[in-house]
Amino acid sequence: MPSCKNLLLLLLIGYSLLTACGGKDASEDANTPASYSDMIEAATEQYGEIQKKNERAVHEPAILKAMLPETVLGMRRQKIASNASGMAGFQIATANARYQSDNSRKSITITISDGMGGNLTAMGMVNSFTVDSEEGTRSTKTIKIGGKKAVRTFDTANGKGSLSVIYDQSIVQIEGSYLESVDELKKAFDTLSLSEL
Repeated sequence: MPSCKNLLLLLLIGYSLLTACGGKDASEDANTPASYSDMIEAATEQYGEIQKKNERAVHEPAILKAMLPETVLGMRRQKIASNASGMAGFQIATANARYQSDNSRKSITITISDGMGGNLTAMGMVNSFTVDSEEGTRSTKTIKIGGKKAVRTFDTANGKGSLSVIYDQSIVQIEGSYLESVDELKKAFDTLSLSEL
């Protein structure tokens, strides 16, 4: 569940990506050091403007929470939470749940974030690249799921992996540990009801 501190960090990271990619602040203030408060103010203003392009309002946390099923891959939901944060016109809502096997160490954590997605300039960068890499037992690959761009990582040595699916205004992330195969990430995603994203 993201705190206000985490939201500030998100804004700063995204703002750095935006300016590094040629945003107006990068050219106008390249030689002017900005204070932390100045960066936060500029980031929230810029994200607030970008978020106006969204075709719908940010979902209430309860709506996102309802998208998380009681069981995933036969594992019962052990924990669920939702939250909404916002400042200066920028809003984000999240819901997350953790699923744990009763007789093994296998676990899945699912996080749905709404209010940010492919519409944001920084996330648009993700939609423009393709990755297919392997290093030892770990692989990273960009794939398509239901017409949406997704980034999948998996380590066959420990069964740890993640799947991030990018919607226009949302991001769905699935993280798993001690999984039997990479296919379980997609199977976990398929259990979600995401028609409202």
